[in-house]
Amino acid sequence: MVNKVLPDRDVWPSPRLIRAGRALAGVDQATLALEAGVTRQAVSVVETDESLRMDPRRRKILEAMQRVLEDKYGIEFFAASQNSGEGVRFRK
Repeated sequence: MVNKVLPDRDVWPSPRLIRAGRALAGVDQATLALEAGVTRQAVSVVETDESLRMDPRRRKILEAMQRVLEDKYGIEFFAASQNSGEGVRFRK
C-alpha cells in the first residue's frame, strides 16, 4: 500500500515535533536558542504552543529552530501517513 500523506496542520513541524527533535539531538533549550538566534524564553513559548496556527513571529522562531535541528544535528521531521504517525529521526 502506498503511503498517502494525510492533511497536516497549518504549523509544520508542530511544536511537539520540535521538542522531540531537540530531545533526540540531546540539546537543551538554551543551546538551541543560541544557535537559532532567539531567546531561551522564545524557544519555551513556541515549544508549548499547540494551536493550529501561529502568529508570524512565532512561526519565524519555529522555522529557525527547525533549520538548526535539521542542518546542525541531522534531524529529519516526517509527516503522518496512512501507515504511520508523524515523527522525528536522524537522517541517514
